[in-house]
Amino acid sequence: MDSELLAKCRAGDPQAIEALVTEYQARIYRLCLSILEDADDAQDAVQETFIAGLKALHSYRGDSAFQTWFFSIAINTCRGQLRQRKRKTHLQESLADPVITAEERRPGPEQSLIDTQRSQAIWLAIGGLDEKHRLPIILRYYHELSTQEIAETLGLNIGTVHSRLSIARTRLIGELKRANIDLPGGEKDQS
Repeated sequence: MDSELLAKCRAGDPQAIEALVTEYQARIYRLCLSILEDADDAQDAVQETFIAGLKALHSYRGDSAFQTWFFSIAINTCRGQLRQRKRKTHLQESLADPVITAEERRPGPEQSLIDTQRSQAIWLAIGGLDEKHRLPIILRYYHELSTQEIAETLGLNIGTVHSRLSIARTRLIGELKRANIDLPGGEKDQS
């Protein structure tokens, strides 16, 4: 991010803040949507991310790319929402009727954007990964961050990122083969 624009944002310049929002809103939304898997929750997370980011601008020292710093805020915001969702779901399940309707089982809005069997299977497989393996995959392949940027964003060393990406890819390939889904490069499970 341009240091002059950053300085103006720190000073509270409305036009600079608008330029920041314009530049990062779509990227932050895609990241939040890929983590939360719900458009409304993602929109809330985007707003919370911008509020938190603007409040914390004074703490950005430039040790990493601005996008990396900002993505870290978005990821932490999403993690907070996931924790809240988990608590809320647990409470609802303990109070609610145990019968789940078909309406409640309907996938989130992002699934309507995924129109092929392969992409649906990939998203399902990614969703089945634990968070420590899911986030690096999402950041690498859906947000095209380098392993160095992922390491900075998640506060990990680069070797850990490489390891988690490798484990996640192995698990995803295995899951897609079990589902008899064509893999990138035309490979298909022949068993």
